[in-house]
Amino acid sequence: MNFFKLIVDDSNDDDVVVHCENTHGFKQYELKEGKFIENWNDTITFHFNLHEGSEFTDYLANNLGWFIVSKKFKNLIEKIDEETQFLPVNVVDIKSEKRLENNEYFVANVLGVIDALNLENSNYSVMDLDGEKIYSVRKYAVSTNKIKYKNVFKLKGDEIPLFVSERFKQLVEESGITGCEFIKIINV
Repeated sequence: MNFFKLIVDDSNDDDVVVHCENTHGFKQYELKEGKFIENWNDTITFHFNLHEGSEFTDYLANNLGWFIVSKKFKNLIEKIDEETQFLPVNVVDIKSEKRLENNEYFVANVLGVIDALNLENSNYSVMDLDGEKIYSVRKYAVSTNKIKYKNVFKLKGDEIPLFVSERFKQLVEESGITGCEFIKIINV
């Protein structure tokens, strides 16, 4: 089975990009760690400006780099993954302050973290920052035998990027989910 790095598709200039000014105490990278969030504040609001883009995608680009998904995308993920927590967010027009009607969005907090990064076959560099090694991976390789049947996951030691299975990619494409781009990674 092949695996892919999932990123937001930023090729359409008319796609909506949302911005959050107040995360109510949640740090930007707190939702990248693969930890269950107990005390979510459902008043967290992302603003959009229709003059800067008018196409709402299912994977919504945002200034925090969070995995913000539509209700349609949420429903698809729930069918194939039990290790994702969905946290509601508000999406509001910056000019009128009106909430986006009939379109619910959620931060998808991916909890599945797997120790499958294969550095031997990855293309990366290492920096030393205050005695800690920081890896900057340009091309990922994963040990597929450690992934087993996961469809969406993060890699232990590098929890920011999201990775998905070929099955996940296929379901996204078949369902017409928008805003996703897939970069094939090396499978060892």
